[in-house]
Amino acid sequence: MLKSMTAYARASTEKAIGRVIVEIQSVNRKFLEVNTLLPQELISFDTDIKKWVGESITRGQINFKLFVNYENVSPVTIKPNLPLVRQIKDAWDQIAKELNVNEPFKLDLLLQEKSIFLYTEEFGDKEEYKLAIHETLSLAINDLIKMKKIEGANLAKDISQRIDHIHKLVEQIEIQAPNATKKLREKLLEKMNEVHLGFIEHEDRILREVCLFAEKVDIAEEITRLRSHLNQFTDLLNKDLPTVGKTLEFIVQEMNRETNTIGSKASEVEVSKLVIEMKSEIERIREQIQNVE
Repeated sequence: MLKSMTAYARASTEKAIGRVIVEIQSVNRKFLEVNTLLPQELISFDTDIKKWVGESITRGQINFKLFVNYENVSPVTIKPNLPLVRQIKDAWDQIAKELNVNEPFKLDLLLQEKSIFLYTEEFGDKEEYKLAIHETLSLAINDLIKMKKIEGANLAKDISQRIDHIHKLVEQIEIQAPNATKKLREKLLEKMNEVHLGFIEHEDRILREVCLFAEKVDIAEEITRLRSHLNQFTDLLNKDLPTVGKTLEFIVQEMNRETNTIGSKASEVEVSKLVIEMKSEIERIREQIQNVE
């Protein structure tokens, strides 16, 4: 079963520490890339979060957001940076004395200084926070995977229809391809009749030319390999694997390679038209596969 790399999920839980909220957005990427946006006091859980995400998702860019609305206890203790405040006041007093102004020190001056408060983490039971984050993340991941599978099923349906269409195009090419050799023989025969060649020599030359041409434009091997790629592709679509995107991309490349070879060998106009249509379908499949995990 295919899983799309494009999905979104949100989950929240009520815990002793407060309300924990997780948002996860997934978009397509060749490899797994996890970006996290965490409250400053919870940065220490970044490595754990990335590990948990990687246990369930193997490909794509994951944008992870964590919010916590604390209830009674906050993991952050705020204390005034008194040494800094004293220095600021002393500096102001020196300035006032130097300028000979009687301007009292105002607390508004401290608002411009970002370091007047010191923040320290005091989790108490850090494991409690870790479990709360993990549980909420797991709920969001489960919903994300459900959405990825729904989107993946839609992709698989569309791709399967295109694979069926390619099979039909291959059948038509098989019917049309022998006509090129037949038409060449008729054309050579017509030309040689115009110059009144003897019957035996006539037939020998035609046979040599036709054999050389037939060998040059033979596409039986390419069609066999293309059918094999199509069947392998369909098998993977129907299997429930953790990740198949990269394998499917490789098979699509091989399908395109065989189709290009068929196109280069084809001399029939009808075959060329079928090849163009087939390449168009393969390109649409390639675009779809880029969004598969």
